[in-house]
Amino acid sequence: MDRHDEEIERQFTLQAARFGEQGLTLSSTEYLEWVVSRLTLDPSFDVLDVAAGTGHLGRAIAPRVRRVVAVDLTPAMLAEGRREAAKAGLPNIVFEHGRVENLPYGDNSFDMVVTRLSLHHFVDPRPAVFEMARVCKPGGQVCVMDMISPDEATIAAAYNRIERLRDPSHTRCLTRRELCMRLEEAGLKVDQVVAREIEVDLMRWWEMTGTGEEAQQTIRDELTQELQGEKITDMRPFMRNDRLMFTQTWVTVVGRK
Repeated sequence: MDRHDEEIERQFTLQAARFGEQGLTLSSTEYLEWVVSRLTLDPSFDVLDVAAGTGHLGRAIAPRVRRVVAVDLTPAMLAEGRREAAKAGLPNIVFEHGRVENLPYGDNSFDMVVTRLSLHHFVDPRPAVFEMARVCKPGGQVCVMDMISPDEATIAAAYNRIERLRDPSHTRCLTRRELCMRLEEAGLKVDQVVAREIEVDLMRWWEMTGTGEEAQQTIRDELTQELQGEKITDMRPFMRNDRLMFTQTWVTVVGRK
């Protein structure tokens, strides 16, 4: 396991127990349904959810398909996913340990392959997307949902620096164009690109990762400057009921093999 994989496992072992908390953007039923509604699902499908975490997306898909396999690097995430699936009465989702860059499945094994909020943790997302395409059956869909960077390079660098301050396992969010290009490079034809704006509570955002006080202060200072009209990160902060909020753009890209 390389150093970055170790950082991912450390961060997500820390976060696993809180992944299902109500009120978090990542566990929002509304946002999960938004992704699922983009997909052409069938009761006969075998679906692979990669870098699945606790399987939020896989568990949302499971009632509509034959089987879901959720694969992730972090054992604590997989254990939490198994508990949540059992609690929800979902016997057709299994959780398996593995690296997305080297999936332990044969070519053309799944009717659909999905991932959610994962690519920004890869040093290079290309091998992961190529593996997703490899294990997808011809004619099947590959769905990638992730938050994206601003298009302007200087602002994107500031945006990703803030994300890394909060979570050191973050590498870089792709732009919308780059996200589509990664699928096309893997031989997929992009069928859909759908975006939506997501409002995030700053304090809950950094509580998930146990962000240190110095990093918190840096983030708060920069977002406060943006509140006063400076464009530094394009995180579009705003106040709601005395709480500092900001905005992410999430994009769902669906490609067909």
